[in-house]
Amino acid sequence: MHILRAAFAMLGVLSLGVTAMANEGLLTATPRGEVRGPVFFRHDVGPTPGRLHEPSADTRGNIWTTPIVDWTLWRYATATGELERLQLRELEPDEPWSGHLWPVAYGSEVYLCVPDKDYLLVYDQDTRTIARYAAPARAEHIYGGFASPRRARVYLYTCGKEGQGGAVIEWDPARHQGEAFVCPYTLSGDLYMTFLDDGRGEVWGSTYTGNDLVRFDVKARQWTGHWKCPYPNTTPTPSNEVVDGRLYVADHLNGRIIPFRVADGVWEEPIPVPGYGEWFGYVSGGWYYRGLFYFVHSTWIGGTDSIDGQPHHFLGTLTVFDPRRRAFSRLDIPARSGEEFMCDYLLEVGGELFLLAANRHPPLNAVILRTSRPRP
Repeated sequence: MHILRAAFAMLGVLSLGVTAMANEGLLTATPRGEVRGPVFFRHDVGPTPGRLHEPSADTRGNIWTTPIVDWTLWRYATATGELERLQLRELEPDEPWSGHLWPVAYGSEVYLCVPDKDYLLVYDQDTRTIARYAAPARAEHIYGGFASPRRARVYLYTCGKEGQGGAVIEWDPARHQGEAFVCPYTLSGDLYMTFLDDGRGEVWGSTYTGNDLVRFDVKARQWTGHWKCPYPNTTPTPSNEVVDGRLYVADHLNGRIIPFRVADGVWEEPIPVPGYGEWFGYVSGGWYYRGLFYFVHSTWIGGTDSIDGQPHHFLGTLTVFDPRRRAFSRLDIPARSGEEFMCDYLLEVGGELFLLAANRHPPLNAVILRTSRPRP
């Protein structure tokens, strides 16, 4: 392990795995360490006022996201690399746009989840209009969600508060109506649903700074699991897919990955993530792609504190983890002089993996790292 830590320290100094082509031309990156992975290509997409929010992909190959401090809806066409910025205040000038916005794409529609509203806003990319729909009873203030094309449904959710759960909402896009299923468990923190495993028909979530892992079965239309990790001070966030019968749960403020056997609810031995307490304080839930998990990091160590004493922020380095070999590598967002990227979200579209990142410093540019070469 000490050899691997030394290798990671060297990677941090030398920023290995980054190749510049023709000086200011195409930049690429590959994971460096014990785990081999695909080549990633950097695609510059222009300015951004801040880091990018949760993305969602539609079946047309578009990625939908928005800068966190802005009310511009972004549509990134993965086939062409074209980026369209839609001004929501111009599309719906009478709407009081403010706060958090999580776009969830389904068909031609993009659900604009804004939890300070007691109704649901939906953008139609064909008509370029925004409609308003009533939220179901006991499920106002929708935080986000996940689309399920195989079930012709969207699974939205509201955040639970400590001591009581929120709700999963089964939404019918054809009728624009939903039904809420309130979480029945007593929780140790605020509940956030993390991902939909469409193949298994399960929505998983956790309490983020608490110690709760929960499951909602979309086929049975009921909550079917509540577990607490037996290790001290655990802060579990599940990764986005069950692999070989296990969830690989990030203990995000303790810098480790804990395999969780879904069939019998057993928590296996934690796996320390190299670099914890040295260059990162937080590890996200992971994204599974072609046999490997990708985890993003930040300087956050809980509360308002950070590992470097500065305001906490996401980092431009990811951990790549092979669950079968229990081995690690490091992937750096390729940067030019003066750039310091924050990468916080990623997703798979059309069999390719896309990483969203924003530069913390002027000119505040955004890039998308992708496993397919962008078109010029």
